[in-house]
Amino acid sequence: MKKPTANNDRESGQAILLAVFGLIVLLGAAGLAVDMGYLRYERRLQQSAADSAALAGAAALGVGADYTTAATDDATLNGFKSGQGSIQVTSSQVTFNGNPKSVQVDVANTYDTFFMKIFGRAASKATVSATAVAQYSGSHNCVYALKGGGGITVTHDVDMHNCGIIDDQDLSGSGSISGISVGVHGSSSATTNPPAITGILQASDPLSSLPVPPIGSPCRTINLNANPTKPLPPLNPGTYCGISFSGTFNQNVTFNGGGTYVITGPGGLSFHGAGGTLSGTDVTFYLSGGAIDWGTNQTVQFSAPTNGTYSGILFFQDAGNAATANVNGTVNSRLQGAFYFPGATLNMNGAGNNAAYMIFVAQTLNFNTDISFTSDYSSLANGSPIKSAVLVE
Repeated sequence: MKKPTANNDRESGQAILLAVFGLIVLLGAAGLAVDMGYLRYERRLQQSAADSAALAGAAALGVGADYTTAATDDATLNGFKSGQGSIQVTSSQVTFNGNPKSVQVDVANTYDTFFMKIFGRAASKATVSATAVAQYSGSHNCVYALKGGGGITVTHDVDMHNCGIIDDQDLSGSGSISGISVGVHGSSSATTNPPAITGILQASDPLSSLPVPPIGSPCRTINLNANPTKPLPPLNPGTYCGISFSGTFNQNVTFNGGGTYVITGPGGLSFHGAGGTLSGTDVTFYLSGGAIDWGTNQTVQFSAPTNGTYSGILFFQDAGNAATANVNGTVNSRLQGAFYFPGATLNMNGAGNNAAYMIFVAQTLNFNTDISFTSDYSSLANGSPIKSAVLVE
């Protein structure tokens, strides 16, 4: 039997040393991966806290309140109390895209690591900072494509002066869209002015607090496919099963103001007559059932109330009503007010001009016509019905 030699002993010792060294390297790499994953997780929490605090600060600044207190209080609610341990929350008023009512919030914290400290004291702690900028748009946000829908698609030129555009999904299409700001949660492939800021937090429904109007019974049906023997008298606010004009109907119809037209369906608001003007001032249409479906031959001129519960609200479709709205009309059509379709798709195929202001809040928005308005809310006693802050960076 061959006896072990000193050389063999040395080789065995070297192999053990190499194995131990390799194990240390592997443990170090595993530890580094754990620490980096931990720090990435903490940074996400910080970024969410900074985003939320910036929104709170901008909202407070917009109404003249203390934005610093609002931001720090909001950060505390999200687990980052300034001065507690190494946490530091700082906020400042900045100007973003020409809007001085913007708030920047920085959240910084220092974390102990689990494994990196083994390799030296310099690596035992890590500081992670997150920054967010939000602006108070007040009466300026006027377009929202809500989360869960299909986002915004533009096939024509959409020019919304002084309007903030928020898309909780993706923005796409061969057309262009312009406003004071364009924020997109997902991707943006359409032409925008200014350039879209992608990756924003999804915004909540800005009109979700609107109360549902009382629904009376029984409902009345207006369904005319030809001219009646006598001129149609003005319609009054109330509960309708549907209001439909089609065929050779070619009369002017007045919708009296001062109340809400509740449409329970299934007729909805169907305007496919041969001509005539359908008009109403100080009107709101609430659709608990049925859909809006308009053709191109009738002129439609409606404007929302200027005060009261539904000030600025022209169309309000129940969140449980998923019927697609197809809006059209002649070039002389004018629709002034908010189009609120929280559970449905809104297709703007016409009637997108001549108004002082328009507001679009829908699950999915398709702009298939040229649209232009100035966002002038001076006719409304309390300004735009939408008042919120938006995260822009």
